Amino acid sequence: MKPDLGKDNLLLTTMCRAGAVFRDQHLLCGLTFQELSACHVVRINDQMNKPTRAKDISVALEISKPAVSKLLNAMEDKGLLLRERRENDRKSVYLILTEKAIDLIEEQKATASVVTKKIFAEMGMDKAKEFLADMNLFYECYKKVEAKLWED
Repeated sequence: MKPDLGKDNLLLTTMCRAGAVFRDQHLLCGLTFQELSACHVVRINDQMNKPTRAKDISVALEISKPAVSKLLNAMEDKGLLLRERRENDRKSVYLILTEKAIDLIEEQKATASVVTKKIFAEMGMDKAKEFLADMNLFYECYKKVEAKLWED
């Protein structure tokens, strides 16, 4: 039996279930989802020898500048990042991860890897690959629809 997409707001129910996974404190290693995501953005940029600014976090996480400011303040208070100005560019503030943040990212990656392997084993690899492909397709379709949704 195919699900009725309009009945009981299946999309919202599914999002809530998926959200529960991404709020799991074992997977987040004690961070909020936004903190972990911001750490990953800075880490990836570091690995590509690209500096990270608050604007980069805003774009990557799709959150407002005030929300980024609040997030970065909380992360700084937790000892996860440092903000620095550079001699050649006194206007911009660059984000630097602390060793604590790097250790948490590595812990999170290891935990996520174990959990993912167990979930995929439970699902079966064919279903897992199909699920990931469907999620990517869903996201791509959402972005296309979102761009036009509120034009009227």
